[in-house]
Amino acid sequence: MVSLLIAIVSGFALSGAFAPIGLWFLLPFSIALLLYAITKTRRPFLVAFVFAALFNFLTLNWSGIYVGIYPVLFLIILQSVFYLPLGFISFKRNRYSRIWLVLPILLTADQLRSNFPFGGFGWNRLAFSQADSPYAQSAALFGDTALAFLGISLGIVIYLLCARAQLFSVAILCLVTTVMILLPHSSLKQGSAYVLAIQGNVPKLGLDFNSRAQEVFEYHLKETAIALQQIKDKPDFILWPENSVDVDPFNNISVGEKISQLAEQASTSIVVGAVLDTSSGPKNASIMWNSQGDVVSTYIKRSLTPFGEYIPFRKLAELISPLAKNVKDFVNGEEIIQHKTSQSIIAPIICYEVIDDEVVRSSSVNSNVIVVQTNNATFADSGQSRQQLNITRIRAIENNRWIVSVSTTGVSAIIDNFGAIQQITKQNTASFLSGDVVLITERSLASKLGGWSDAVLLIVAWLLYLGKRRKHAK
Repeated sequence: MVSLLIAIVSGFALSGAFAPIGLWFLLPFSIALLLYAITKTRRPFLVAFVFAALFNFLTLNWSGIYVGIYPVLFLIILQSVFYLPLGFISFKRNRYSRIWLVLPILLTADQLRSNFPFGGFGWNRLAFSQADSPYAQSAALFGDTALAFLGISLGIVIYLLCARAQLFSVAILCLVTTVMILLPHSSLKQGSAYVLAIQGNVPKLGLDFNSRAQEVFEYHLKETAIALQQIKDKPDFILWPENSVDVDPFNNISVGEKISQLAEQASTSIVVGAVLDTSSGPKNASIMWNSQGDVVSTYIKRSLTPFGEYIPFRKLAELISPLAKNVKDFVNGEEIIQHKTSQSIIAPIICYEVIDDEVVRSSSVNSNVIVVQTNNATFADSGQSRQQLNITRIRAIENNRWIVSVSTTGVSAIIDNFGAIQQITKQNTASFLSGDVVLITERSLASKLGGWSDAVLLIVAWLLYLGKRRKHAK
């Protein structure tokens, strides 16, 4: 019973490392508590599951705001199964060597649930809680997995210090973490671009915000006009969020003409988020009009949201939630497209794609700035938007790019390549951001290594455990 209570406290603590609380140090603290709970119980797999279920529920409960509890429970159970191998840490033989299992197991769990099933759902990967950690810049060198590696390692340090065991290993881990904090992270700047990002707001929060698509469009037109009157310089481009044009601007002539006229009048490019109604099905798109009012590039979202933009196992999903019947399957894109202005080479990322390592990496390679177009109206007044903001901050570090993230309802932000927030809006209000964004073409080491950095860190984690096990078996 005591171990279950400690596991519950550990799950609470780990959820607190994520937004909206966002205390990064709760990650290592929760790992230390979890290790104590698992090594002191006769029901380690139950303890591991309770910890995981509570953590996942507290960080992902926003997903059920409008769809009900059953889809959320399905998601929580599915996510928590990946944590069951933590129970193997409990074996009494060579206890202090077995606690090192927590590192490879949690890193492996994060990788697996980020890819399986249905392309994965890695929204609350451990690394995404570490945007404010002192070692956050290590993501530029070895990717976001390095943040989870260091956070879990610090948890092992806390546990070993309390147990007064393996003090040499503690010293090595502390030294490695210190080196990661002190490693320099700098980049060459290739100029800057003045950007205007519009958060137009929506008339009503919830699933049916898009039933008033024309009204949402008019909100963004109005806020853009206000912004253009207030800013002093002409922007290199104007950015609207996902679903700001939730009608097809190629089929709706009036909407398309208004966007074209706006680009001409402002004498600048405008990038909008729109839904295209095609013969093969709807497509979530990022479209750019140039300063002459012509459409010059269209990016179609490549990584679709399972159960949001398409329904796997539709019949089963409709039994769990009748709302699944209302979801029309979108068609994903396959091409990497950048929007180009006189100064900016823009890598568009649409909402859910921000958690897809490969999509962000491949889109940013030939860019000098990233834009994240998102719509948080479905999950407003929850921690979802702030969680996405922290994920985006880590992506900025990892790919060595400034990012302009804009939402229909907020939060929207301008983030530099060190993950620092330069400007930010409030939620559920019409607003805009404007300012200089530094343009960078230099790629980070993490970007060059790609998925290999994840593989190397996983191998190192398993080798650490096997090395400790072999040493204590002698």
